[in-house]
Amino acid sequence: MKVARRTAQAFASMVLLSLLMSGSVFAYSARFSHISSIAAPLAADDKSLTATSAGSATSTTEHEKTEVITTQTAENEGDHTLQFKLASATTSVVGKGDAELQIRGTDVRVLIQVEQALKSATYKVTLVVSDTSTFTVSPAFCTGSLGTFVTSDEGQDEVKMSATVSTGTHFLGLVLCTAGTPAFITDPLTRQATITSATTTKSETETEQVNTKEEDKQEQDEIKSAEDSKQIPAVVSVSGSGAALTQLDSKFSVSVSRPGDNQLSVSISGTNVTGPRVLLINVTKDAGALSSLGSLSVTYDGNQISEASSLSQIFSGTSTSPPSFIILVTSSGAQLLVFIPHFSSHLIQLMASPAPLGTFTAQAPLLLAGLAAVAALSAALYARRKRFAAPAAL
Repeated sequence: MKVARRTAQAFASMVLLSLLMSGSVFAYSARFSHISSIAAPLAADDKSLTATSAGSATSTTEHEKTEVITTQTAENEGDHTLQFKLASATTSVVGKGDAELQIRGTDVRVLIQVEQALKSATYKVTLVVSDTSTFTVSPAFCTGSLGTFVTSDEGQDEVKMSATVSTGTHFLGLVLCTAGTPAFITDPLTRQATITSATTTKSETETEQVNTKEEDKQEQDEIKSAEDSKQIPAVVSVSGSGAALTQLDSKFSVSVSRPGDNQLSVSISGTNVTGPRVLLINVTKDAGALSSLGSLSVTYDGNQISEASSLSQIFSGTSTSPPSFIILVTSSGAQLLVFIPHFSSHLIQLMASPAPLGTFTAQAPLLLAGLAAVAALSAALYARRKRFAAPAAL
């Protein structure tokens, strides 16, 4: 009887230890999945408010994508493509452009192309959703609800943004502002669209996956070109094993340190260097807290900087442009590109906020349920052995 009891107790202890180890692994896996889900939308599904570049190399792809969506309009109720010209809001505004709203269900993808506009100017883009076909254009529409972009030295840019619109019949239009004043409006001012919930078909999903891969390839081509031209003078690689540096331009002096799991410091200076440069930081998924992109903050000489609206803004900035950064999600983790407008000596620091306690405690009910199951199993095994062992004692 004692042997049976000890056997049952040992078995229960082994099951309990196994469950605790499995619960810990599950909690960590859930935490990492939560972190990855925060980062993934930055480049994959285009549903964040971050605009991405759409350079000349993808003009054919975007045209083909428009044709696909236009063809599906007849098949999938709720899908629309609204096309506009961009007209000057006042007689003093220079420039022209085109805009397109690709509507799929409640998701709206906004494509904007401007040219001959103000050079190196920041524009805020607002999506106007109205119950009537007209509205009075004013600075009240300069909130920049979709995001911002910066034109190149030639006064041009191509950007993509996205938003979500409630179901119903609306009149949609765009207002582009600079310096708090409307600069461009859509022509016609609005177009009518009926927004309904849509079900994504298999063919639509495959089309989106192909387009995403093509966009990712173009971004990587841009980065590779910048490395070859030494517009990117150095590459920092951060992983679970530490931080490594690859020097591409000998005119620069770069040093890297990682004071903590959630921190990274990069010091960079240049000798006889003119013009802006871009620092590339590759972060793998096993880089600890720094892989938590949703809580990442970037400082430049001690001042927090904002995220750029597109990769083209990073590579087309001038010495008068403000420092900025952008994050691109990759299969191995993420790439962070920091725009440095001019050179002397600069300190760039990354810091990620610690993961909330709730990330782990959310798994507590599962662990408690597991413990209860183990206790019940142990009691049942013990009772069963005791019942069968009793006659032998007689």
